[in-house]
Amino acid sequence: MLKEVVRKINAGFMFIELLLVLVIIMFAVFKVSKLYFKQPSLNQETQRVILESGIDNTSYKSTIDSTRNMVEDIQNKHFDELNKFE
Repeated sequence: MLKEVVRKINAGFMFIELLLVLVIIMFAVFKVSKLYFKQPSLNQETQRVILESGIDNTSYKSTIDSTRNMVEDIQNKHFDELNKFE
């Protein structure tokens, strides 16, 4: 009987620990996603140069995506130029 009571108490503590871990993980995800989707804080000169380069800087995600697209375009151009020599 005492073992059953101890087992129920341990199960309750495990549930509370699990909830606490989930709350910590969700808080971390919330903070990271909030940082990832917010608008980057750039000074005006940097924003001007980035916009002139054709990079969208409305959020970190759009900056990363547009930069990735530009790099892919550059790689494709170089690949096409190398194929012309063959």
